[in-house]
Amino acid sequence: MNIRDITKRIKWHEEASDSTKSRTVNRIKAMADAIEAQFLEVRYCNQIKLKHMKYLKEAWFHNEGLASTTMADYTRAMRLMIKALDKDRHWMGHLGLVQDRKRGGRRAVSRVTKTRSRNRR
Repeated sequence: MNIRDITKRIKWHEEASDSTKSRTVNRIKAMADAIEAQFLEVRYCNQIKLKHMKYLKEAWFHNEGLASTTMADYTRAMRLMIKALDKDRHWMGHLGLVQDRKRGGRRAVSRVTKTRSRNRR
C-alpha cells in the first residue's frame, strides 16, 4: 500500500534522528501492508477504517509475536498514523489510545499537519 498521503502530513522535529524517522515510517508501512493483506478491498490509505485498526491492535500485534516494547513502538506509530488520517477524534477512544497528559511519556518528535481548505485564503 502506498502510504505517501500519510507520510507527507508528518512533520518531524529538528532533533529527530534519521533512524527514528525511518523506523516509524517502516512501522506505518508494515501496518498498512498487514491491513492490505488481511482486507483485500483496502488498497489505498484513505480506505482504512476503524475495524482495520482494531484488527491490528487486537490480532496482528499478538500474532506477530512482538515484544512489549516493540508493541509500544508500533502503538506510537499507530497513533501517528491515525492522526495523519485525521481520525484521531473518533478512533482514539475506541482503540484505547487516549493518552493521559499527567502520566508523561516520551517526548514527541513528530506532529501531523492539518490540511487547509483549498478555498480558504
